[in-house]
Amino acid sequence: MTANAEEQELKDRLSLIETMIAEGRRTTGSYSWTFILWGVAYCVAIVWSSWGFGDSIWAHSYVAWPVTMTVAFVLTWVLAVRKSRKQPGTTAGRGIGAIWFAMGMSMFILLLSLGLSGRGDSQLFVAVIATMLGTANAASSMLLRWKQQFACAVVWWAAAVVSCFGTVAQSTIALLVAIFFCQIVFGIYGMVCEARLRKQRGGSNA
Repeated sequence: MTANAEEQELKDRLSLIETMIAEGRRTTGSYSWTFILWGVAYCVAIVWSSWGFGDSIWAHSYVAWPVTMTVAFVLTWVLAVRKSRKQPGTTAGRGIGAIWFAMGMSMFILLLSLGLSGRGDSQLFVAVIATMLGTANAASSMLLRWKQQFACAVVWWAAAVVSCFGTVAQSTIALLVAIFFCQIVFGIYGMVCEARLRKQRGGSNA
C-alpha cells in the first residue's frame, strides 16, 4: 500500500507540474501581443535615433529611446491591467510575469539613463540589451519547457556576440534580425498557439 501511495503521489505531482507548465504557456500566449508591441517600439526607436523626426527637440537621437520606451511601457501596463481583470492569474503566470517585469524595469532604467546622459557606445548598448533579453527568454523557456522561446534566447545572445566582435552595421543588422524573429515572429507564433488552445478548450467544453 505504501509503495502504491507513493507512486500515486508522484504521479499527482508530475500531473500538477504539467498543468502548471500548460497554464504558463497559455498565459504567455495570451500576452504575446507584448512581444509585438515592444518589437515595434524597438524599431521605432532605432529609426528615430538614426534619422530623427523634423527639426525640433524630437529630432535629437538622445530622446528617441527614452520617449519610445516610456510610451511602450505605459501602453503595456495599461493593456496588461485591463487584461488581468478579465483573466484570472495562475502561479506559473505570476512567475513568468515576475521575470519579464524585472527585466522590463531594468531595461527601462538603463535605456532612459543612457538616452538622457548621451553616454554609451552603440555596439555595447546593443550587446547589453540583447543579453538581457536573451536571459529573460531563457529563464521563461526553462520554466515553461518551451524550446521555441529558448531558440529566441539563442538568437538574442548571438546578436550580442555579433555586436561585440562585428562592425556597427553588423551590430545593427543583428539587432534588427533578432527583433524580427524574437519579437514579431515569436509574438505572432504565441498568439496563434494561444488561439488554438482556446479553440480546443472551447471544443472540449461544448
